[in-house]
Amino acid sequence: MKKNNKYIALLLSALVAALSFGCDDMELDTPPIKTIDENAVLTIADLREICPAGSQHTFVGDSIVFGVVTMDESSGNIYKKLYIQDVEQAVELRLTASSRIREGDSIRVNLKGSTLGYYNLLFQVDSLDLDNVVVQASGLNKEPVLVTIAELEGMNFSTEYQSKLVRIENVQFKSGELDKTYADAANQTDKSRTLQDSVGDEIIVRTSGFASFAGTQVAQGSGTITAIVTQYYETRQLVIRRLSEVELDEERF
Repeated sequence: MKKNNKYIALLLSALVAALSFGCDDMELDTPPIKTIDENAVLTIADLREICPAGSQHTFVGDSIVFGVVTMDESSGNIYKKLYIQDVEQAVELRLTASSRIREGDSIRVNLKGSTLGYYNLLFQVDSLDLDNVVVQASGLNKEPVLVTIAELEGMNFSTEYQSKLVRIENVQFKSGELDKTYADAANQTDKSRTLQDSVGDEIIVRTSGFASFAGTQVAQGSGTITAIVTQYYETRQLVIRRLSEVELDEERF
């Protein structure tokens, strides 16, 4: 028995020595650090250069765009869409599925597999897979750009204002709209209501029949409205995020 114990002790000593020797020269495996190729990072302005008006472009490799979400799906006024802005421009993202990404989220978007194009003249990223969208931070809300209706009719609309969060002062719904609701909630049908300013310029407020406020009567007074500005062919349209941003509670002009 003593011989067996001595034999086992020698084996253990040899094993410990071998392991100790191996650890001195062994390099531990570490996971590779994933970095972003700076050449793959694009701005929204770059996207427009890649895809001029009337054309289409599908991404086959990794291309990245960053932005802050200015409108999400939570109100029901848009579906399987997000609007994002970077430092200069904005764009509509059309998703392959509904998301829980929220307004104020800073996101990194890998454009691989998605398509740039124009839907009724509105520039967009289409067929974007949610697996390619990463939320990096939250609570980074963008301030709306103060504009007039006349400015939204300008030649620079597509690059300056399209899909941006804007604020328009001294406006009201036309008198013929006052007995109507923002949309047809009963039939879940989209509707357009006309907003006017004090000099007579007009713009459409387009609301989905699925919006949480679709069946609410339009605001009766004058004041300020904050919304995303979009385009349907040549027609400029406002898309409301929530009723608290329709601040039309002053006397009509």
